[in-house]
Amino acid sequence: MDIAVEIVPAPPLVLHAPPLRRTDANSPLLRQGGRPLAFVSHYLPIGHTYRRTGQCGPWPDGPLDAVRLLDDRTPSVGKWIQSVWRCPDGRLFGWYHAEEVVPCTKPLFLPHIGALRSDDEGRSWHLIGDLLRVPYAEADCGYRNGFLTGGYGDFCAVADRPADWFYLHYSAYVPDESVQGVSVLRYPVASRDPPTSLQLWRDGRWQPKVGRQDGSPVFGVERGWRHRDPAAWWGPAVHYNRDLDQFVMLLNWTEKGDGDIVQRGVFVSFNDDLADPAGWSRPRRIVEGGSWYPQAIGLGPDDGDTSAGTEARFFMSGYSAWTIRFHRGGSPRHIEPLVVTRQTFIDLFDAAPW
Repeated sequence: MDIAVEIVPAPPLVLHAPPLRRTDANSPLLRQGGRPLAFVSHYLPIGHTYRRTGQCGPWPDGPLDAVRLLDDRTPSVGKWIQSVWRCPDGRLFGWYHAEEVVPCTKPLFLPHIGALRSDDEGRSWHLIGDLLRVPYAEADCGYRNGFLTGGYGDFCAVADRPADWFYLHYSAYVPDESVQGVSVLRYPVASRDPPTSLQLWRDGRWQPKVGRQDGSPVFGVERGWRHRDPAAWWGPAVHYNRDLDQFVMLLNWTEKGDGDIVQRGVFVSFNDDLADPAGWSRPRRIVEGGSWYPQAIGLGPDDGDTSAGTEARFFMSGYSAWTIRFHRGGSPRHIEPLVVTRQTFIDLFDAAPW
């Protein structure tokens, strides 16, 4: 792949605001005419999402307003809104990561993914259906990663160029290690309310999703999620880069942890056609260390977390002190990965996301 990636310093900014110390999820950000609309999530006391807007620039600067889930039949189950898409008529469609508490030796979680919609610019939402979910009875307290007992979550959703299909790249934590990793589900944009005609990328082709069927991972695992020290890709963030005419995926990588899903780096991959999941390039490291939930958010007046140009803002856990630049034709020099430690966050933000 003849695309070089460089991360360079920029004035610090954050997507969240007090009292949040960090953003605990992929954070959707949309703009219309330069005005931002962002959704940031947190995990205490359970997963929940805030809405934040801005008036004087491309980044949110207002207070946090908790979103309302109007018809949530399981309010005790935490829900994080991790992707949002604006329909041509202005209605917002979104997707959430939910976590059911599993009473193991210590409380762990079984995640699933669902869809929702808003008619009031994201202030309130109607839940419209599950997309990926395993029965609660399949939660496995034998998992030792410190957080999860199986399931699906930590995802992003993006439409293809003509807005015919939604592609949802998600993390599979199910017991079968051969299907763990980052996989992809798609369904027609026209079948969004409620979501129907779901397809999984499986065995090299798109197949209708049937029952508990799992897809084939785009990026798998070296050591599965059952262990204290998984070695695995997870938490993809995908955007369309109009200047490259490529889709760009940022990935978390964990290994050598100790029941903590420790972050060992951020990687990047490219693909010119979402309909061909086999077309994603081999991931390349762009950050050594770092924090969960990397994102590239575009700088244009109608850009956001799913669209960008040659230069974008680079975030981790809602923090940014960097721009990310993409160069066609490679680079005459080797670009070393950015090294980001806990002390880096303390020095830049007087705070750390972990």
